[in-house]
Amino acid sequence: MLKAYKYRLYPNKTQEELLNKTFGCCRYFWNKQVEAFNSYDKELNPKPTFKTVKELREETGWMKDVSHDSVASKRLDFEDFKKQFFKPNSKKKLGRPHFKKKGEGQSFRLDKQYVKIKDNRTHISKIGWVKFIEHNPLPEGSQIRNATYSKDNLGHYYISILVETEIKQLPKTNKSIGIDVGLKEFATLSDGTIIHNPQFFRESQAELKRSQQHLSRKEKGSTRYKKQKLKVAKIHKKISRQRDLFLHTTSLNIVKEYDVISIETLNVSGMIKNKKLSKSISDASWSKFFSMLKYKSEWYGKELVQINRWEPTSKTCSSCGYINKDLTLKVREWTCPECNTHHDRDLNAANNIKALGTSSAQRTQRECKTSTKKQTSLKCIKNL
Repeated sequence: MLKAYKYRLYPNKTQEELLNKTFGCCRYFWNKQVEAFNSYDKELNPKPTFKTVKELREETGWMKDVSHDSVASKRLDFEDFKKQFFKPNSKKKLGRPHFKKKGEGQSFRLDKQYVKIKDNRTHISKIGWVKFIEHNPLPEGSQIRNATYSKDNLGHYYISILVETEIKQLPKTNKSIGIDVGLKEFATLSDGTIIHNPQFFRESQAELKRSQQHLSRKEKGSTRYKKQKLKVAKIHKKISRQRDLFLHTTSLNIVKEYDVISIETLNVSGMIKNKKLSKSISDASWSKFFSMLKYKSEWYGKELVQINRWEPTSKTCSSCGYINKDLTLKVREWTCPECNTHHDRDLNAANNIKALGTSSAQRTQRECKTSTKKQTSLKCIKNL
């Protein structure tokens, strides 16, 4: 299994300058590649020339002050982008590449042969040993694949180490669950558990509004503008960290408690287009929550089942199967006219999601058993 460990770097002033130079050179190289890519024209420029790292280092001179390997990682990233851009069978067509700005988050990557970790320090070529706080140590026996060095808009430096390691699977509980996400309540589980929506953005919205108003009155480029911009960025970072902690804790508790987890396949990008609900949907971060459930289920040996988004889980009675076609979004409770069962909308949907997910999981298990039987019989025939 591949797992990443992220730590905060604490460089000195000289190392900060060299790191910023490295980020600037990577940004310069990327923008040169984008400039050449966008200059393509069938008549005027049928074959755009992409300059290599060596050519740009000779041309500029100041790029020689940083490590060649750090800038070369951007070349590999751009090559991967071109493959995805011209891929004929791609499900989602990529747009043209964008130029990187100085104020945005910067990063570069080093492969395993250039990564050195020792005593809570990492060695970067032409920068030296940089200290970091190893709050969560790397597992013993793990193999480092690469390391990504980054800087956020608060001026903090980080290292993200990708390692290949064995993850111990969690014990089986023989329990299954269906999860229905919402806005009023973050999630309703089929066993009746309700996870409340903390709405971190809504809580900090007033503070953020005041800070942004103060920022709008400052002169761009001034010292006060930069200080106020940093205050706005700190509020956004606080919201992001609160949300990530909540999502990590919730997803891990669910994976620990249940073996089969059933969720809906939601078109979140389409739902955000609703102007009345877009802010609340973005604040809930359903996509991030589902992705956490997915990779944590793979890590710990649990099964995640995603049902079809078009299944009428809210309109279907979980007791008799009657479909209430007249049910609207405003109705939170309803009574089935066939069996007279009173339903809470979210709990009923969670029960239906669990039933669909459990049947799908059992079907896949049967298919796996039959396929293994066929393979063993074919092996026996070959041996004969």
